[in-house]
Amino acid sequence: MNKILTFGLIIPLLAIYGCKKFLEEKSDQRLSTIETITDMQALLNFYNDLNYNEPAMGEICGDNYFISDAVFNQRPDHERNLYVWAAAYVFPEASNSWLYGYKQVNIANTVLQAVKDKETSINDKVRLANIKAQALFFRAKAYFNMVSIWAMPYDQASSTQLPGLPLRLDPDLNKVSTRAGLDETYAQIIHDFTQCLPHLLEKDVIQTRPSKGAAYGMLSRVYLQMREYNQAGKYADSALNIQRTLIDYNKLDANANFPIALLNAEVIFESRTGHTLIQQASTFVSPELYNLYSSNDLRKTIFFRPSGTNYLFRGSYEGAASYFTGISTGELLLTRAECLIRSEQINKGLEDLNQLLINRLRSGSFVPIKGLNKDEALKMIKTERRKELAFRALRWADIRRFNQEGDAIILKRNVNGKEYTLMPNDLRYALAIPEDIIQLSGISQNAR
Repeated sequence: MNKILTFGLIIPLLAIYGCKKFLEEKSDQRLSTIETITDMQALLNFYNDLNYNEPAMGEICGDNYFISDAVFNQRPDHERNLYVWAAAYVFPEASNSWLYGYKQVNIANTVLQAVKDKETSINDKVRLANIKAQALFFRAKAYFNMVSIWAMPYDQASSTQLPGLPLRLDPDLNKVSTRAGLDETYAQIIHDFTQCLPHLLEKDVIQTRPSKGAAYGMLSRVYLQMREYNQAGKYADSALNIQRTLIDYNKLDANANFPIALLNAEVIFESRTGHTLIQQASTFVSPELYNLYSSNDLRKTIFFRPSGTNYLFRGSYEGAASYFTGISTGELLLTRAECLIRSEQINKGLEDLNQLLINRLRSGSFVPIKGLNKDEALKMIKTERRKELAFRALRWADIRRFNQEGDAIILKRNVNGKEYTLMPNDLRYALAIPEDIIQLSGISQNAR
């Protein structure tokens, strides 16, 4: 087992950095320690690699927070660059989200290869198919997280002309990496998620493992980002048909340090991110975000606590200072509501929104929302997405998507007396790939 875990840590490093000695090793030698379904599941249970270290850029690059000049000045160069949307050098060498993403891909590919190699000798075909499905889920999730950061937003008309990601589909380190098109990247993500669906359990033994509900939820995210709203709504509905429980925030203890528990009733899939730039104790909530909550909105006190004249976020579904990035019923209700409204089913969409809000507002203060036209309802949904999904690394994707549709959201930072601006649809909405990766792999850098 130690050999398996060591493999899971080291091989992805070699895949990215191309050590010649190891590249010459045969693929089957690397798989020789994976003999049983138990071995395969052990790799897929490796929480620190497959559920933790999710990319934080979806929050770092958004507009839900700010840091003080003192904190900014203490951070390393790459973090300061990332905070102000610099065109280059926004990631450190050797240890960054690109590396973590491809580590997940390589673990998934290793398990998929082991399934292929052992399928004739392992008799438990149902469990083996489930192992394969879990691996496909993790590979698709990794690619989706990365394409949301290192590629421009998806648009059907331009997706064949824009670069996507290098798609590694097996653990063979001898293959040269090249960037697939954006359309090919999304097609691979959708393929993996849909292929895994038939063989996942509706709910697994714990939310850290992929389930059918989690795959439906991820497909809903993918199609939402692609602005294919009928599909996004369909998959959100499928997930909610498996799990639709909401927490009544009136029953939470607002005096607790972290009022919302880990693996609570709303969590369909558990994952989280952590990043030194957005440490909970030094990351202040944007006044614009904070002021969106009414005095009767319990999220205002459950999510935030005062820190001098500012506020800190404490509403993570991790029950701790780290940031939840998984799939929840609240997110899916908002997605389904948005998609219903966009398809002219405004009343049904508002029913979903009201179902969420009655569990978020102080008892006795809830008044159902009704009688809105499409534009008014969409505006409200966009606001509620920002409020409900704050600090879940989803804001950046929403800004990218809304700006494609003409919302003209301009991002601004004020640091040391200087203002930094990111205009809608700027090329910097695809972050710079780490420069050492470009040098070592020869893949193309994002346009600037």
